[in-house]
Amino acid sequence: MNRMVTTSTSDVLEALIAEHSSGVYRYLRSLVGDEDTSCDLLHDTFLKLRNQADGAGKALVYTVARNCALDHLRRRRTRRNHELRVEQETLVLHPTKSRGRPDRELETKTLRRDLLEALGGLPEDQRTAFHLSEIEGLSYADIAAVLDVSPGTIASRKHHAVRKLREAMRRRGHDR
Repeated sequence: MNRMVTTSTSDVLEALIAEHSSGVYRYLRSLVGDEDTSCDLLHDTFLKLRNQADGAGKALVYTVARNCALDHLRRRRTRRNHELRVEQETLVLHPTKSRGRPDRELETKTLRRDLLEALGGLPEDQRTAFHLSEIEGLSYADIAAVLDVSPGTIASRKHHAVRKLREAMRRRGHDR
């Protein structure tokens, strides 16, 4: 006797949340710069996906998250003026472990602060391309689907982001 095993929508949604929630949270945090708002938008993202959970892939999850964030920024009328404010403990780039050397700890703290400032100074489209590629590990094709542009555009945005980050870090004395 053939028995079809069906997965409930809630099971699919739970799996989607388990797989993507931390990455989506970091992405939302990079867009809106606020911990509480990012949590709210994370919940909104998965609420919007609850009826589409069966067909939701990584690109759709990040697309919905981005749309939630942009809607929020539009409502606050700060989309063009917001600044990236990421606290040190939620930095998405994992710091190296110090071995108790104060000079290394200070160097790491300075590097992290300068990198945050440099990331915050990027235009939103370049910061998004860089973040989704380098931090969340999405492919150019997935990022292109999220942003509704071509993979070539993503490659260009990321290239410019990396160039600007290098320049900013050199200006801050990190030229090694």
